[in-house]
Amino acid sequence: MSIVDQEAFLCAIHPFDTLAGDERASVMGAMDIAYHPKGSLLCTEEADRLYLVIKGGVEASDEEGNIEFFGEQEVLCAAEILGQSKKRNYRVVEDLLCYELPAEIFRGLLKTNSAFKTFFLEDAAARIRAMREISRQSEMTEFLTARVRDIYLHPPCIVTFDTPIKEAVERMEAAKSPAILVRRDHAVGIVTDTNLRRMVILSGYDLHAPVGDIATWGLLAIERDDFLFNALLTMTRHGVKRLAVTQHGEICGLIEQIDLLSYFSNHSYLLSVQIDKATSVDDLKSVTEGFVNIVRSLHHKGVKARYIGRIVSELNAKVFQKVFTLVFPESWHDKMALIVMGSEGREEQIIRTDQDNALVLADGFSPEGLKERAESFSDALRLLGFPDCPGGIMVENPMWRKSFSAYKMDIDAWIDQPDGDATLNLAILTDARCVAGEASLVDGLRRYLFARMAGHPTALGLFAQAVERFEIPLGWFGHLGKERIDLKKGGIFILMHGIRSLALERRIMESSTVERIKRLNDIGLIDRSFATELIESHDILLSTQLEHKLEAIAHGKEPDNLVDLSKASKLERDMVKDALKAVKKLKEFVAYHFKLSMVG
Repeated sequence: MSIVDQEAFLCAIHPFDTLAGDERASVMGAMDIAYHPKGSLLCTEEADRLYLVIKGGVEASDEEGNIEFFGEQEVLCAAEILGQSKKRNYRVVEDLLCYELPAEIFRGLLKTNSAFKTFFLEDAAARIRAMREISRQSEMTEFLTARVRDIYLHPPCIVTFDTPIKEAVERMEAAKSPAILVRRDHAVGIVTDTNLRRMVILSGYDLHAPVGDIATWGLLAIERDDFLFNALLTMTRHGVKRLAVTQHGEICGLIEQIDLLSYFSNHSYLLSVQIDKATSVDDLKSVTEGFVNIVRSLHHKGVKARYIGRIVSELNAKVFQKVFTLVFPESWHDKMALIVMGSEGREEQIIRTDQDNALVLADGFSPEGLKERAESFSDALRLLGFPDCPGGIMVENPMWRKSFSAYKMDIDAWIDQPDGDATLNLAILTDARCVAGEASLVDGLRRYLFARMAGHPTALGLFAQAVERFEIPLGWFGHLGKERIDLKKGGIFILMHGIRSLALERRIMESSTVERIKRLNDIGLIDRSFATELIESHDILLSTQLEHKLEAIAHGKEPDNLVDLSKASKLERDMVKDALKAVKKLKEFVAYHFKLSMVG
């Protein structure tokens, strides 16, 4: 391998990519290239060198039977050099071509390079944060290349100079446009709320006069395929709040400063306003179709997945509230509660999945026409892109549309006769969140569930046992080109349900996984270091899954939970591996805490 190739190889491996020029030269001068045939052993005595895998595979195993695979661009024996690891045997399982770096050079880098020190000496949470920052910096480049077409464009309302002011305003309202564009020959002017307030309301201008008389002329425009950042620069340079958007020379929309600033910070605000203004389910449809763009934008800006989940959940909640008010009479609202469950209840549903909702009715409240209205509610959500729940957990299902007392009877039966469906029902109800109607009905129901479960250790054990259902896919990382891993089952679910089980036992009422982790730390059940590691790991797994789903959507495919990490960078694979190690540690803790080996 040439010197150029050697340098490119180092720059592809984190944290070697952080080396300064003189540090990189020192490393390249000290590295030797070596070949180890399949079956040979590395680090058989004291670890005196660091191995950087060019090609091949190595399997590390300890006395407890734990196995870890190292493949291309992975680093071996760092923990052994630093005395951080129990003795492990490193066996070559695929012919190995690697660089070997003397241990003293490696230790010297730890003293001169803070990124090295963080990566190799700090705990997993600090390491993940450092890697996330590097990843975020590269993602910012992509965000700054966003185009005008990526943002919401207001429909244009274009009239002629001689159009009467009153007629022009009526046409603006009908088009739901924020302004009136006035065309005279080749010039285009604009009439905004400010023009109307000053000229018509305050100055008493004749409503039948030509609208061109009150227009501001010299409207600036930007092409639909231009960079969004250029639109912001144009507005800033000229001190204007609106730009016309053109495509092939023709005006196709308007972009407003508030939309632009919202996009660069958090453009969910605009959709929130549109939801509030909606007067029909059809009005909401165009709004919900924009949710994926919000997710993609926030993700590309490096916003953590858990925060994206909260933003999207809040937008979804506003949609549910609006549909609730459109479908159910106002006189019913204080006698019933609409709840969402599962990931929506935990505020962790980022890419829209199935409906998981229910109605809780006040005892004695059974209005005429409830069945038909509940069916209309589910139909409306289908129209808005929320597909049916395969398990039928929807308000149109009578099982999930009943009185407060009827739900309490269900809870008693699920706890006393805990089969598979019962455990699932308890789990999703544990995460229930009220999004419309009388919230006290939901609070009371969850408190009853938590009290019943907390006093029933057998039921708690059976509930927690679900963490054993799936294997953690750590052993698959040596075959990234051949296997896809289910991060939802093998990582996210185990972490989420393990924390949910501990929170249920301790009657922690928070519904989000992160808030539950914080509360478990507050009461001393898990220490601060582990809590931080779990929070960071949860976010890494969600972000990785989100990246996979956004890519599928971009290619017109239905997103699934099987993530292919073969094309991921070394940095991304390291983050996922560290996250899954934290999940494994939690799974072992939950198994010990609830004595799952004794649960039948």
